[in-house]
Amino acid sequence: EQSAAATPPMSLGSIEDGSRTEAAGGEAVGVGSGASSSSWSAVALARRTVDRSIGVQLAAGFVAGALQTAFWHPLDVIKTRLQVQDVRAGHTPPYRSLRDAVVTMVRVEGVRSFYQGVTPGIAGSAVGWGVHMPLYNAFKKAFDDGCHPSSSSSSPRERKAPRLGRDLMCSLASGSCATLCVHPIYLVKTRLQLQAATIATGATSARQYQGPLHAVSSILREEGAIGLYRGFGPSILLSSHGAVLVVAYDQLKAVIPSTMVASALAKIFACMSTYPVQVVRSVMQQRPVQGHSVVPEGAWAVAGQLWRSAGIRAFYRGLSAQMLRTVPQAVCFFSIYEVIVERFPDAR
Repeated sequence: EQSAAATPPMSLGSIEDGSRTEAAGGEAVGVGSGASSSSWSAVALARRTVDRSIGVQLAAGFVAGALQTAFWHPLDVIKTRLQVQDVRAGHTPPYRSLRDAVVTMVRVEGVRSFYQGVTPGIAGSAVGWGVHMPLYNAFKKAFDDGCHPSSSSSSPRERKAPRLGRDLMCSLASGSCATLCVHPIYLVKTRLQLQAATIATGATSARQYQGPLHAVSSILREEGAIGLYRGFGPSILLSSHGAVLVVAYDQLKAVIPSTMVASALAKIFACMSTYPVQVVRSVMQQRPVQGHSVVPEGAWAVAGQLWRSAGIRAFYRGLSAQMLRTVPQAVCFFSIYEVIVERFPDAR
């Protein structure tokens, strides 16, 4: 605010000096100098505002993503284990239901098992949303500036009004960029979440990951760099989940004032639309174990095996745990995000 208040007098003074030079019969250089000074001042102010806007959105997405993941991580562990029930690699035990999974994990592995993979889970969510939200808003602004130059002179409310086609394309693009960054982190999280059951049922401990960094080094040694991108195809498809979520939230927020209601409805819609792809990805990301059933290569092969094993039900294993976790998680994320961004009006 101080920069904005200090800039106009200097610019106006420059313009007035140029006007006096022209009136005295001088060359038009005075006017040009004043206009140039004003332009450079405006560019510098705009650049500072944009930098601050991106920084606030990055911080808001990072903090909101980390907090909501840490709190609901136990349900994420249960959901991941339920997703691979029909195509299991290794010793992962079968669970009959959400309740059976909770009781079995507590009895066999202890409470600590609910926090397997929590570190990469927090890191992935924080980085993913920290990248997604500022890129989403930056892409929307670039789209408006490129396709509708006159929109820069429209009111802030008009510029902020949701447009379904633009919002969907921008969210898909930003979601794909975020997925490229965080896919290896989420693969490590999935591996750690699934191996706790393997430890409990007596698999050789020599092959177990001792933590996130050891998991990364083991994957690179055993499977090569490509191992960190197992299931990347479904992950790119799942970027549509974030796109559907953000766009649905934008559309609902335009007609529903409540952040909590809009975010809850948006998450339910996005989850139901994309959950089968998430199941396929979890199955593909399992660690190969010699002497046990091999997970088919490719998303279509995995989908076919899931269908043959349990039909449509196989694609919705763990959905109850997912809903219990992600709906309040989304409410938490968007509430924190909106509060942080509201504190900095220039970030909009």
